[in-house]
Amino acid sequence: MKFAVLGSGNGARAWCAQIAAKGCSVVMWEPLEATEDYLKLKEKKEMFLEGDIQLGGKLAGVTMNIEDAMKGADCILVIVPSFAHKPIFRKMIPYLEDGQHVIVVPSNFAAYRLKKMMLDEHCNKKIYISTTETMPYACRIKNFDTVVIFKRKFSIHIASTPLSVGPEVRKFLNDIFDGYVSFLPAEHILALDFSNANFVMHPYPLLLNYGQIEKNPTTFRHYIDGITPLISEQMEYLDQERISIGSNLGFTLTSALDLMKLYYGQNDTKNLYEYVNSAETPYADLIGQNVKSRYITEDVPGVIMPIARLAKQIGTPSPRCDTIIDLASQLHGTNYWTQGTTLNSIGIEGKSSQEIIEMMI
Repeated sequence: MKFAVLGSGNGARAWCAQIAAKGCSVVMWEPLEATEDYLKLKEKKEMFLEGDIQLGGKLAGVTMNIEDAMKGADCILVIVPSFAHKPIFRKMIPYLEDGQHVIVVPSNFAAYRLKKMMLDEHCNKKIYISTTETMPYACRIKNFDTVVIFKRKFSIHIASTPLSVGPEVRKFLNDIFDGYVSFLPAEHILALDFSNANFVMHPYPLLLNYGQIEKNPTTFRHYIDGITPLISEQMEYLDQERISIGSNLGFTLTSALDLMKLYYGQNDTKNLYEYVNSAETPYADLIGQNVKSRYITEDVPGVIMPIARLAKQIGTPSPRCDTIIDLASQLHGTNYWTQGTTLNSIGIEGKSSQEIIEMMI
């Protein structure tokens, strides 16, 4: 298979290395600018992983021309933060080809957004869309051709539309990641959109430690310092709210604690505080935080807010989501209720639960 990776951040480069190590053709598209690192990578065309996964391989190309990257690709991977989905999709849509797979990692309602944008731009190409709930690794770029994998996830979920292509997608991804990460079927793309663990793991530890983070931005550890027993308790209540909203849509969602155990290893911990401090934690070495980090600026308008708005649309209470959105808006002097992933932007405003679900069958 031929792959195109749209993106050049931590996750995008890690996927490039993973695919190249398997001997598949992979082209990386740089969406921003021709930095010194980009020019080095364009010349060397190699990518490596070190840490929890150690491998690497030769890239078929590195380019800033999205048409060149996508032409003839069997699978297009979009691996960028959710706030970049709209501009990336806008650039991508004119060059889609019939029969291509588009996989967005992670999802954050990306399949709904892409379908709406294709409809708005009168693009009738027959493509297959898949999304994951999360990245397969906790990772950071070390230098232009190397990504450090702090810890891989053992398993993650993926969903596809139409549903019938799910087995095919899982087959080729499980081949690429054989021995490292397993891709498991999700109930539905919308259920997967509700299964982003950032919903639970990111906002409360930041908002409830705002002063400490402001005083100690370089040394504060979001998970180890930020999740105390009482904050963990509040996170569990927020998780119950997420699960309840999902249940009213007809889905049986996995708790955040059980997702952590699926991703990073089973143990007998009974709450998130215990898990992030256990031997299985992927978070011990993650240091540094900012009161205006993506844990709020991306996750509140891109994960929390659309779920809160959808809850209101289907008549389900979401008091903790609402409080997070209101508090983040006040602290940042903005209105996160009107930014990011509004229901109109992903084509589901005013639709019934059944209509929203049937859009992705």
